[in-house]
Amino acid sequence: VIELGESPLKAIRNKQDSSIVVGINMVRDGTASAFVSAGNSGAVIAAALLNLGKVKGIQRPAVGSLLHIDAAAPILLIDAGANADCRPSFLVQFAQLGTIYAKEILGISSPRVGLLSNGEEETKGNRLAQESHKLLKKTNLNFIGNIEGQDISKRAADIIVTDGFTGNIVLKTLEGLGDTFMNLRRVGQFLSSAYHLQGHALLYDVGLGSLIKRMDYREYGGSCLLGV
Repeated sequence: VIELGESPLKAIRNKQDSSIVVGINMVRDGTASAFVSAGNSGAVIAAALLNLGKVKGIQRPAVGSLLHIDAAAPILLIDAGANADCRPSFLVQFAQLGTIYAKEILGISSPRVGLLSNGEEETKGNRLAQESHKLLKKTNLNFIGNIEGQDISKRAADIIVTDGFTGNIVLKTLEGLGDTFMNLRRVGQFLSSAYHLQGHALLYDVGLGSLIKRMDYREYGGSCLLGV
């Protein structure tokens, strides 16, 4: 078993009988079509890189995570944690991987790609964001420009592209927000009788409950590793 606190690379090399290594190897050998793990995500990525390799032309694989903020369709966040340090060319490839996923899996014919930054203007953001914006404009992707954190919940884009460090913070923040809603609902149960008396119980119980369910990562959980 590969523990969560272990170094992924060392664990993969030293624990060849772990379920992660065995499962990845089954995909490599064709005895399995997919591999699902609830274990050390770093170890899964390391095993996939070592034993499956990267798709030809891909510099770095990326983690794509579906955000179920909108009831109509999920939003793909990429990279959600595989690459803390990125080059602009990495983000362009993340956008390309995300576009293929959105078309083939989500059924979106022309998915909108947004680059996460601290402003909508092309000149906003750090050097990575600015250079990535320039490169994305030159692609044939449906690139709509920069989007800010506040635009995520507005479904301004179908695909949100960012580096793995920022993406993982976004993902964990949204997961924490879901937990916050759950706690608020539990604490607010004592208000139910008052809402019932006012005839608004259905609005409170069903409306808030639906939102909580969409934001609860335990309802849909998991991410996909793209580019291997």
